[in-house]
Amino acid sequence: AAEAALRAACPGARCGRGAPVRCIVCLCLGRLAPVAALDSQCKDPLFETHWYGKPGYASKLGGNIEVLNSIPTVKTGLTLCPRYNGKASCCSEEFEQEQSKYFGYFRSFIFPAKVARIALHRDSVRDVLNTEGYIAATRVEREQLSLALERFNRVLHPAISGACLSALLTYAAGVNCFACRPDWFAFVSLEAGRVLRVHVHPLVCMDLWAACERFGEATALLRQALLDSALAKQAKREAENLEMFLDQQSLCDWAHDTIALHPFRRPTEAEREAAHRGGDWGGEATARRLGARRLQDAGFGDTRGDIDVLEEGR
Repeated sequence: AAEAALRAACPGARCGRGAPVRCIVCLCLGRLAPVAALDSQCKDPLFETHWYGKPGYASKLGGNIEVLNSIPTVKTGLTLCPRYNGKASCCSEEFEQEQSKYFGYFRSFIFPAKVARIALHRDSVRDVLNTEGYIAATRVEREQLSLALERFNRVLHPAISGACLSALLTYAAGVNCFACRPDWFAFVSLEAGRVLRVHVHPLVCMDLWAACERFGEATALLRQALLDSALAKQAKREAENLEMFLDQQSLCDWAHDTIALHPFRRPTEAEREAAHRGGDWGGEATARRLGARRLQDAGFGDTRGDIDVLEEGR
């Protein structure tokens, strides 16, 4: 009975009648494995909510959503990640609506909110000038508060923050295009079906830090000035966490854990509110440029196991 069932499942298995069942099993697995592999090529767990045929997610996300191709398919009209035009990939013109939406969240809310929270903390520190504590403070304490407020100006200046935030936006664009790759599994570490790590090329960390080093230096000076000022500690609003900008490794780890592992994250209500209250975050020119054109991809078919998300996002 077992042999008959296997022959029915694999009608092309060429084992003579009466051959050992293991012969038919091996042939059957050999015929079915390519199909299984093909089916998994557009099922990167980072984009699980947008898998083809994933039950329940459309309603959970608030209605019908565009999904990845069921299997790698050749498209010629991709505008956000045009590197995949003419090649079998997981993206389609319809799915670009989702890519654009989630990239827009980083561009319009997630990154601007971080800068906006720095500005809100500055305003809170400035309010200390109007307190009785400031009136009673010593000259040194007042000078320390003045220095802290001055340090905010450099951190918030678009000439300092712009290059860094633009690089982070490019990083987000590159990870966005990672959804198109049918060979995604060659660039990640998996455990129990979950992506633990995206193998970002080491050069990405270097390039990201090169764009963020001046901003990182400014945040380090601000952090120290706030620690030195007793009056600044009286601000009612908590300081924004800027430790990820203190050195190259911290920035690389933060970008990986915050962006690469969550390319399709939605902004929180707090991020939406902060972004709306914020001003010029220094990366807006690049945001408009990237938002208006493609989320460029490069390195398609690369088998090194490391992906250059900055190159992909340019």
